Amino acid sequence: MTPWFGSSLKMRIAVVSVLLFLAGISLITFFATRILHDDMQEVLSNQQLTAVNYIARDIDAKLTLRLESLKRVALNMPEELFSDPPAMQTWLEDRKAIHTLFPIGLMVIPPDGGPTIGEAPRLKTRPKSFGDRDWFIGATTTRQPFISRPLTTRATGEPALVMAIPVFNNQQKLLGILAGIAPLAAPGFLDLILGTNPGKNGSYQLIDPQHRLFVLASEVNQAVTPMPNTGDDLVLDAAVNGLRGIKIIRNAASQDELVAAAEVPRTNWLLVARQPTDDAFEPVSNTLRNTLLITALLSLPSIIVLLAVLNRLLRPIALLARELHEMAEGKRPMQPVATHTADEVADVGHSFNRLQDRLQEQEQRLAEMAHHDMLTGLPNRRLIDERLENELHRIQRNHLGLALLFLDLDGFKPVNDTHGHGIGDRVLAEIARRLQAIVRDVDTVARLGGDEFLILLTDTEKPQKAAERVAQKCIAALSEAIVINDLLIHVGVSIGIATCSAEQAVTTTVKQLVSQADNAMYRAKAAGRNRYELQLPANPPTDS
Repeated sequence: MTPWFGSSLKMRIAVVSVLLFLAGISLITFFATRILHDDMQEVLSNQQLTAVNYIARDIDAKLTLRLESLKRVALNMPEELFSDPPAMQTWLEDRKAIHTLFPIGLMVIPPDGGPTIGEAPRLKTRPKSFGDRDWFIGATTTRQPFISRPLTTRATGEPALVMAIPVFNNQQKLLGILAGIAPLAAPGFLDLILGTNPGKNGSYQLIDPQHRLFVLASEVNQAVTPMPNTGDDLVLDAAVNGLRGIKIIRNAASQDELVAAAEVPRTNWLLVARQPTDDAFEPVSNTLRNTLLITALLSLPSIIVLLAVLNRLLRPIALLARELHEMAEGKRPMQPVATHTADEVADVGHSFNRLQDRLQEQEQRLAEMAHHDMLTGLPNRRLIDERLENELHRIQRNHLGLALLFLDLDGFKPVNDTHGHGIGDRVLAEIARRLQAIVRDVDTVARLGGDEFLILLTDTEKPQKAAERVAQKCIAALSEAIVINDLLIHVGVSIGIATCSAEQAVTTTVKQLVSQADNAMYRAKAAGRNRYELQLPANPPTDS
């Protein structure tokens, strides 16, 4: 009797073994890929949220820098200039440092709304009255600094923002309004979101919920345009209604989007990053696809081999899943998963390791961006503030002193105006290199933005002498012509010096020390530029 297929016990064992093997492999693969999917989805989501939070903080810091700089100019305005327009015009034109922050215009407007008492630059298209502007009304009625709604300037047609500071005399009489106009898309302002996208098909959108306007977006033509009506864009509706953090939202076209939202506190704007979930989690899909391929390949060996190596094949998968799960729960640090074989399971591990390496590289780049200036590679304001704070505590213990030099370039704006920002950026990079060559390894050179730098000198017994010596070297180094593309470019530098002893460090804050150096720098500019000035002797500093 010829046995029919399946009548053999060996065949039945083989078939059952294959089915059990397939069932076991399928079950293990399901749990491993589920854990892998959830963990990787969380990592990718957190990456997008980190980027949004960083950009929102960067926008808020740049708004604060411009507003505080404008306040400082307003505090230094002599009262007699408001009755002498030619003198006011000259005074405004001499404030070169603030022009880089408000390139469209710096205006002084009388309390009745216009025309301007002085403006820089002068534009024939400048309106003759500003009494109907929201920023003028806000500043005069609240008697406080006021930031306008996003607008398109009548003078230049650019998307911009107006910051207005009321100026008073000693009797608190309103003398006028100092207004600065900053283009939204200017380099170094809100340009981080221009032309950049989260993922392949995502976008950044900076919105003003109060006025229901797009402030700026990845596509520049969206700037200062109305937001869609309520109900037309469910993602923006969720952000306006309180969404903060990261969430998956189904849009009006029934497509899921990964949405991250963060607030810009200074203006109550919202930064929204959105991208289709298919794009956001494409690496997850690829990993799942690879895992399914591995499962199919592992079902092909013969029954004898399957029975012999079943436990061996399952162990790497279980180990991989356990390691990923423990990493997700924080029981072990994020690190490459070990792969001791050269089979398909190892491919999954290698794929995860490659993905993890890319994510860690992106996180390192974000951390670098958060603490360093992207143009020069120098520490930025956040990092120098942290080091200053640490040094103020440290010198109280080692009884040494420190010095802070505030550098503001003389004649840098004409370089940008004449040769363009590309040449200007190369000039700044060369200046950063020369400054770093002057100081010791333990000292810090930082860029605050624009053409302003800080130098922190530490571990010095005679901080004033050390600071003066470094200031002289800086002036000498920057007096040498900078050669770029056969161009000879000359700039100078005005330097303000503030020092702090171990005794003074007890009551001195970072803000006070920077302010002392900043004030000394302005005195250096007023005394003729290309020189340095020491901080004025004073009583122990107090918060202003």
